[in-house]
Amino acid sequence: MIYLGDQTDGLNAYSKEAVCWLGVKLKGRRGFNCGDSTCYPCNHSNIRSNIDQEFRDLFDDALIKEIIEAKPRRLLELNGELLTAFTIQHGKTTDDFRRNAKNLFLNSGYKVWFLTDENSGEKWNYRLARLLDKHTCTYCNREYTFVLRNPSGIGKGMVPQIDHWFAKTDYPLLAISFYNLIPSCGTCNTIKSSTNLNLIDHLHPYVDSNISSTYEFSYLPITNIDNRIILKNSSLFNSKGLDTVNALNLPLIYKGHSGKELQDLIDLRYKYSDNYLNILLEDTFGDLHISKEERYRLIFGIELDEENHHKRIFSKFKGDIISELLSIK
Repeated sequence: MIYLGDQTDGLNAYSKEAVCWLGVKLKGRRGFNCGDSTCYPCNHSNIRSNIDQEFRDLFDDALIKEIIEAKPRRLLELNGELLTAFTIQHGKTTDDFRRNAKNLFLNSGYKVWFLTDENSGEKWNYRLARLLDKHTCTYCNREYTFVLRNPSGIGKGMVPQIDHWFAKTDYPLLAISFYNLIPSCGTCNTIKSSTNLNLIDHLHPYVDSNISSTYEFSYLPITNIDNRIILKNSSLFNSKGLDTVNALNLPLIYKGHSGKELQDLIDLRYKYSDNYLNILLEDTFGDLHISKEERYRLIFGIELDEENHHKRIFSKFKGDIISELLSIK
């Protein structure tokens, strides 16, 4: 799992348009306008129909901005606060709240504004992925998630799927909130979509900067020629890392790599020479002044530094396994 950071530049670019789109959908162009004559939503969007007036009245300009920009913990609080205000102050039901939130934020916001080119001329899933600039799946780091467009304009391009960390079915209000949109591969998005995570028991890629150090890849020898990838806690006092990767089903996702990538590394350690891994890393480049990070990238095709794990698939997995194999005497 990869830490995504604050992504301030991406947030600012996304928020500029998302806030205006949401403001106009709630209040209309007469009730909301940022004053920028080049702003597409403020000059072309229209107020959203089939939204209860009591739901619209919940949002002032500051709250519209906060729904788009708030960090995960605050997003959860906002969902609870608005639900309470809508049901208690206006005598509405929870189903009424979910219906309004779904119509505006999910059906109109995520499915139309975010996933189509209704407003800006380019789909926001492409734009957001390019702004975040992460090259592999946030959750598994085993599939590339490049952003590529077909030059001819014919056919589909390549773009990561977007997972909602707070599931959009349960929290439709947060369907276009910046810090709830996680770039992922199709496999992880499918698995995660049916899994309810929470901030107490699980790691969040926009909250926990130490994600990579909370769990480790290892292996379990079954026979002389059969080894299995396993995951374990890095600390006896904190199980969030392992709880998170188990919830994301990473042990199963990585199981298929036991007989391939894992076995290749084990063979390098035992099959050819007791010191072959060391020979590769220490002697391959002779007197050339090549850093440790460069050696790992050139030999194993991975990034050693945690902040660069997203650039190459299997960086976390292979880095952990190689480190363990090198430590065995």
